[in-house]
Amino acid sequence: MSEETSIRKIEHIEVVLQEDIICPGLCNDIYSQIRVIHKAFPLLSLEDINLSIKFLGKTLDAPLIITGITGGHPESLKINEKLAALAEKHGIAIGVGSQRAMLEKNDVEIVETFRIVRRKAPSVPLIGNIGINTLQDLSIRDVEYIVEAIDADALAIHLNPGQELIQPEGDTRFTKKALNKLVEVIDTLSVPIIIKEVGNGISMEVASLFYGLGVRYFDVAGACGTNWILVEGVRAARKGYRDKALLAKKLANWGIPTPISVIETRWAAPNSVIIASGGVWDGYKAAINIVLGADLCGIALPILKLLVRKGFNEADTFLANYINELAAIAYLLGASNIDSLKKSPFILSSNLYKYFEQRGIDLNKYMLIKHQNMITGEN
Repeated sequence: MSEETSIRKIEHIEVVLQEDIICPGLCNDIYSQIRVIHKAFPLLSLEDINLSIKFLGKTLDAPLIITGITGGHPESLKINEKLAALAEKHGIAIGVGSQRAMLEKNDVEIVETFRIVRRKAPSVPLIGNIGINTLQDLSIRDVEYIVEAIDADALAIHLNPGQELIQPEGDTRFTKKALNKLVEVIDTLSVPIIIKEVGNGISMEVASLFYGLGVRYFDVAGACGTNWILVEGVRAARKGYRDKALLAKKLANWGIPTPISVIETRWAAPNSVIIASGGVWDGYKAAINIVLGADLCGIALPILKLLVRKGFNEADTFLANYINELAAIAYLLGASNIDSLKKSPFILSSNLYKYFEQRGIDLNKYMLIKHQNMITGEN
């Protein structure tokens, strides 16, 4: 099993770099239905914009995370090394991919693909990663080990039933046993837990469930970016699992778009830190999601592609432009910092308004919740 997991990690990288695995056009339409209000006299200069926030006890220069991409295969070491260097340079957080391989195979070379991140990014928040279905097979000591081994500041527990459904080696045990184990981990682990989807979004029902268990960090990972159902569909087709490959195509648009998931999660888990990831691939979309109720934004695939295809400098430039664009939108909204940006008003189309009405979300009450819970990390 350990060798299988390691090989799967490198296959994932190959697929996302080579194939069209982006959630089809759904989210462009969603963003076109969200309006923020231009401030013709912003009462500040561009140089006055301060994007820094507190997150996991550390100060970020911008509210961004390079979300968990890889690790667990020797070939991923160089990728993680460069990702970590980018995070450190720009003063943003970083996560690693699933650490399952560390537990299945006590191999120094495998462990090093994860440990390299802290060595290259000593001053920024680092987030570990394990699946909730895997969690139920682990001891508390196992969980402590994956956190301590990389000196993580938090542990992301990922939810990926769609991916596991299609994955040829998939583990679909998303059961009460896994929840019980999570409660035990929350009670004993010394770092915060982040509940994280992987590309299909978190609904208010799921957010409410985990919020009730004591979770106060969520990464919505909505259905706007990398589609892991499609990734596993490609792998399934290559391995001869025709039925799984066909089902993946039918589920290409499955999930909750990122901006909608942000609102649903904030509604259900008001006093929480919310990360908007899933196709948040430019500063404009980042600003929109923060206005809607997110605290930070996460990004992965564009940086990975630039690193592998064009090198460190191109990825570095991309991140600098992303942050500058976020600052530019904040300026046009008259927001001098992230707390001010969160207070910016927004208007939804009648279709989106009706959606939230049907979901039982009162947008007038939501605006009060959004303004009363100005979290930006530990603030």
